[in-house]
Formats: sequence, structure tokens, C-alpha cells
Amino acid sequence: MRLRSELPEGIINETDKRMAEIGNALAHPVRVALVRYLTKKNYGQGVDNITCNKDLVGMFEYSQSTISQHVKILKDCGLFTTDVKNKFTYYYLNKYLLREYTKSLDFK
Repeated sequence: MRLRSELPEGIINETDKRMAEIGNALAHPVRVALVRYLTKKNYGQGVDNITCNKDLVGMFEYSQSTISQHVKILKDCGLFTTDVKNKFTYYYLNKYLLREYTKSLDFK
């Protein structure tokens, strides 16, 4: 992450940098929609609540490669985790990290 000007040491900590990384990952409406989808889809139980790449691509009028690029950004920051079984990749939301991020935005 680049900062426009140097700040005195100790102003920005590692948590600030981590939360900014997640904020950057959520800076596109497609990625926000993907996260919202997984918050609802994966809270259920059973086979119908497993999400694979085909499910995510089917949500949008974008190519598979475009959706994969968005998913990669969400995986890189830790919001999405994956499990590969046979030829399918299943996606899960890191609910703990999302909760941590939303709590960090509560500036009381």
C-alpha cells in the first residue's frame, strides 16, 4: 500500500493496514455483491448451500475470467477461502474477518 506522504511512526499500525487491504478489496460493487451472496448462501446447511465457481459466474453477465479476477482479490485479502474437491472449487466466506472489518469501522 502506498501512502501519499510519510506519517510519523506509530500513527498507522498493522491493523490499519490490514483493514485498508480489506476495504480496497471491497471497493468494487461486484466484489461487494459476491460477499453479500456468500453471507446469505453459506449460512444455510446442505448441498444447496455450497458455492462453486459456476454459481458465482451465473450471477453476473461477466465472463468466467472476470469473476475469477474479482474472486482472487477477495481470496488474497482473506475474505474468501476455498476448498478444491475433484474438479470443483468451493468458496466460503471468512465470517470472522468480515466481522473484524465491520467492527473496525465503528468509530465510537
